[in-house]
Amino acid sequence: MNDLYDNIPLIDFTAPKALSHNKTKRNITKEIIAQNLEDAERILALAGFDINMRSYNVIETSDKYMVETPPDSAVTNLTRKSTANTIKRGLQKPHYMRLLIFQDKLVFQAACCLPLRIFAASLDGNVVSGRVLFSNHSEEDGGKLAYEFTGTSTGRGTEMIIDLKRGESSKAQRLFFTI
Repeated sequence: MNDLYDNIPLIDFTAPKALSHNKTKRNITKEIIAQNLEDAERILALAGFDINMRSYNVIETSDKYMVETPPDSAVTNLTRKSTANTIKRGLQKPHYMRLLIFQDKLVFQAACCLPLRIFAASLDGNVVSGRVLFSNHSEEDGGKLAYEFTGTSTGRGTEMIIDLKRGESSKAQRLFFTI
């Protein structure tokens, strides 16, 4: 666990929306929801939080879309070939993105097929600090991320915006959360 809090780059509100590719929507079943919840609780336990997700304030995205981002020097070790093989085999990896409020903290949690990292964030248009609680990627389990934000208010009407990068993409998924 990372004990240091870093300032996160502020959201670039002028970043253009990226053209999205039509992806097939997943059929979300009760089994998939239960699998995602179990995975989320397991990752939080690995990050040092022993909680029952059903008893905490879980905030889902109110809006999301892709934005163009400037090139960066962060390189992951995932190749497009391994992603294609994973999809071809039809493995079901957890997919979720949520913001949790507990113990006066905001914790962002996400899972998908690719490595994940926070690219930029803002709370009501202001700079926020944070730290990685858990970050991992494997072919079997996909990408997992738990990230704690500090200096945040948990008052109503507050808007948290997070730009999340997946793998080596030149785009970020912009996620909006109304707290």
